[in-house]
Amino acid sequence: MAFWDFLKGNQPKVREPPAFYVARNEAGEPIYSDDLVSELLNELEHRRSDRAPYELQWQLNADFVAGNQNVDVDFTACRLVLDEFKDNRVQERRVYNRIAPLMDTRLANLMGVSYDMFVKPRTGEAEDAAKAKIGTKLLEYCQQNVGFKDQMNQLLQWAEICGTAFSVSYWDTNAGDVIAEMSVGDGTVESKPVKIHLGDLAFGLLSPYEVFPASLTVQNVADQHDIITEQVFDVDAVRDIWGVTVDGEETEAYTITPEPQGVSGHGRANATFGVNRVTRENAVKVVTYYEKPTELHDKGRLIVVVKDRIVFNGELPGGVMPIVAYKSREVPGWFFGKSPVEALIPLQRAYNEIQNKIMDYIHVTVNAPMLTPVGSLDMDEMEAIGGIQSGDIIQYSADRGEPHFMQYAPFSPLMTAQRDQIAQDMEYTAGVSQLMVYGQAANSASGAALNTRREIDMTRMSLTADNIRDGVIQTAKIWLKLNKAYSEGYRTMLISGDDDMAGIITWCSDDINSYDVEFSTENELRHSKDQQREDFMAALQMGLFTDDNGMISKDIKRRAWELFKTGNMDDVLDLEDQQRKNARYEITLFQNGVVPEEGKYDDDEIHLEEHLRFALSNDYRILSHQMPNWAALYDQHMEQHKARIAAKQQQQQMQMMQMQAAQQQQKQG
Repeated sequence: MAFWDFLKGNQPKVREPPAFYVARNEAGEPIYSDDLVSELLNELEHRRSDRAPYELQWQLNADFVAGNQNVDVDFTACRLVLDEFKDNRVQERRVYNRIAPLMDTRLANLMGVSYDMFVKPRTGEAEDAAKAKIGTKLLEYCQQNVGFKDQMNQLLQWAEICGTAFSVSYWDTNAGDVIAEMSVGDGTVESKPVKIHLGDLAFGLLSPYEVFPASLTVQNVADQHDIITEQVFDVDAVRDIWGVTVDGEETEAYTITPEPQGVSGHGRANATFGVNRVTRENAVKVVTYYEKPTELHDKGRLIVVVKDRIVFNGELPGGVMPIVAYKSREVPGWFFGKSPVEALIPLQRAYNEIQNKIMDYIHVTVNAPMLTPVGSLDMDEMEAIGGIQSGDIIQYSADRGEPHFMQYAPFSPLMTAQRDQIAQDMEYTAGVSQLMVYGQAANSASGAALNTRREIDMTRMSLTADNIRDGVIQTAKIWLKLNKAYSEGYRTMLISGDDDMAGIITWCSDDINSYDVEFSTENELRHSKDQQREDFMAALQMGLFTDDNGMISKDIKRRAWELFKTGNMDDVLDLEDQQRKNARYEITLFQNGVVPEEGKYDDDEIHLEEHLRFALSNDYRILSHQMPNWAALYDQHMEQHKARIAAKQQQQQMQMMQMQAAQQQQKQG
């Protein structure tokens, strides 16, 4: 029986009151705490058993990347086993790890991609542009606050080794600025001050070892009915997060740690780094059940169990599934992605075998045995001096024959040719080439050929980057939804700045959903920065960025600043930009029933231009229909700007006439 069947009301046993129950199922029957915990943990173990083959493959991938390559998977025993090997002093069994540098090259290229998140307006309306600008500032703040770039480095490593990495986003009420402080006590003991925080977004990573989906054949997180996670927390962290005190114990967890069982040449045991189980002291396992929003539970369901105790049972924060999957390679019909290491393992085994045979040949030929005719040497003497050493003078019986070294068959060049071919096949399989690994091709080529090869390499690598970017987009949507659900106007103003007050009011008052916003991240592996700069300069020389007057807009200038790394144009805020912000703020005040005061330093022409743009929009028509009095006040406000512009023009004309009259008097005088 699946866990959600239990929640629907198909549990086999019903308790009588006064037993403690935590909720009711869809049939209206009570769900008791111990039954809920028992069913959830049983479902977890069932999913762990189904996921076991994937876990073995992940461990094998990690071992091969680390250099522990004389291992294989025993699916019958459900564990990794060492390859059988008979120790032989003339037979090599070393590891020549080519996977590690190839994976380092992949990671270096993936880490070079920009994963910054931006929000694009859905339409050309001013309100959509304002919402997009505030949304972008919120995302930029969230990225910096949660250390997104540093976490992305670790996330990419998990995705490349195991094929999939996961992130979870939630709202932490104990984070952010302290906005109040209150005393809590029952009158019998001294009250303790409790700080009230503004709250902030929290972001963390989940390894694939910690994630158990409802179905291994449902590809996307959004299509999963639910997901169970199992994490290891210190008891202090459990107390800080959920406010409960539990007894810690020795708990196993997965981590990247030295693995002393790694076996290399001649049976030597060397310490290598790989994924391994470790024991953490004073820790507990925390099992979390995430159920996606459904028709019955429109906010979803979240259940947190610490040991045998339910510490939370309620809705998903913000009503969104907080887990996002980042996959190295998508596999149709698989929930977990595929690591490039899986395809490299057979080639690495073949490479090790051939290279070890080459080393065996070198070892044998260099230390070839000496053939001596019977009686030509005094064997007792040879044994006493420990054999023939370099520089020794040897006396032998010429009658019996001259000693000589054993001659072996000449070395076949096919072995080195096959080894080099396998090395090239590994580079091709990994999605990189000698151009990316060594900076140049094995055979010299023209500049055009090198550029073509570089573009091919980048295109193949960009497939993984696109998959990661898809996860970034999903994360951005979750962050915006959480900020919309929990972040008030004051917090948004602290992040965006009070100069964007008009956009803040618009963003807080309107609903932000996937139809209102669109996320864009640039993939440098598909279209590198150098190519973007060249295309930009070509378009600029063709005059594609200039208007009828030959002027370049500020949006184009801002794009140039970003491409050529000359800074952020938004930091250079000129007076015109500030005037337009103030004008848009006045429009927002009118829409919310407030008449703005006349600014002493307002530029009437810029204000009138922004007001006229709003007057031609559909929002003004709605304002005229719903609030005709305020629309009339808005018209009066525009007339005031026009009157001041006319007065300034008249004053300028009078000054011009006075100057002309003065000049004429000087000429007559």
